[in-house]
Amino acid sequence: MRLSLRMFAFLTTTLMFAPTWAAAQSRSMFSNLANPSIGMNALFSGQAAHNLNQPYGLHFDEAEISLISVVDPTWTLVSNIVFVGDGSVDPEEVWVRSTSIPGIQLKLGKIRGTFGKHGMLHTHAFPFIQAPVIMANTIGNEGFKDAGLEAAWLTPLPWFAELTGGVYEGIATDADHPLDFGSTRHDNVPFLDHFKNQFDLNDATTLEVGQSYMQGRGSDGFVHSALGADVTFRNVPPKDSNRRGWILQGEYIQKGSTAGGSYHKEEHGGYASLQYRLSQVWWAGIRGEQAHDSFTDFLVDGAGDPVRGKVTRGNANIEWMPSEFSFIRFEYSHAKADNGAGINPTDDRFMVQMSYTIGYHPAHAY
Repeated sequence: MRLSLRMFAFLTTTLMFAPTWAAAQSRSMFSNLANPSIGMNALFSGQAAHNLNQPYGLHFDEAEISLISVVDPTWTLVSNIVFVGDGSVDPEEVWVRSTSIPGIQLKLGKIRGTFGKHGMLHTHAFPFIQAPVIMANTIGNEGFKDAGLEAAWLTPLPWFAELTGGVYEGIATDADHPLDFGSTRHDNVPFLDHFKNQFDLNDATTLEVGQSYMQGRGSDGFVHSALGADVTFRNVPPKDSNRRGWILQGEYIQKGSTAGGSYHKEEHGGYASLQYRLSQVWWAGIRGEQAHDSFTDFLVDGAGDPVRGKVTRGNANIEWMPSEFSFIRFEYSHAKADNGAGINPTDDRFMVQMSYTIGYHPAHAY
């Protein structure tokens, strides 16, 4: 069989460069495996609040960079690094996950403790611009974040029932950790339990009921704890699921301490909210809440120092979401507070929030 000059040149070139192409393909494959999935969210906001001593205008809240990659057949590494508007950097979450044990998921590292509903959300995933007042007074404005180990077990019950247990590093109170777990005793190992149940009410509506409890020893030597309960109804019609639906949610959280065998209730309160999908790109929401024995930014004494009191607040918002990667939200809130000693201010504020996400971003908690 005779070969044409063109065919001979093609075969010669192929044989000559085959090793190079194979090596390049191999390098590309391993390079893709070694590179993590990367995503970023940028969050901006602005507010007009006459009670606060701050100028109106747009504010850069944070930029969150997400890095996720398989480490090996046993572990997956997840991290969320947050660049805050004041210039600081917060490694908000850095943990590894393993699902190699059947029916059990392990998380190890700096994690967001599985407590309640709102505490599981990143800031850009809040359904309202303001977090409920009770959050910053009990487990943290963005939930409980600490180094630790969690194990989640999907139980064999005939409905979705997940039991989570965790142990964490003992840490004293600060701006992000209102719970005092700062005892230096060797047996101070704060722990958490969470029990989540989900039921199908019909082909469009689910019911979720959750219970959370956390306990540790404080720097005062007493036992400090937080307990919570939450319920969520979620409606996603089988048809027009991207145009209609609603979420009805309520949550209660209580913080307390135990000394001498007696339990002392401290900050406590909760909220109820409704989010309604008006169309493919429009959402509307309302929320009512109340927090007792709590601090908030506009409840201060004559010297401008924060004081505790009962805070009641209502929020209403509307959101334009042209895609799952961006939204613009407009929100109004009215609040009143009473510290029981003649300090009872009211607060009205108008807010706007803008969120933009690029790259890979994992799904938020259901």
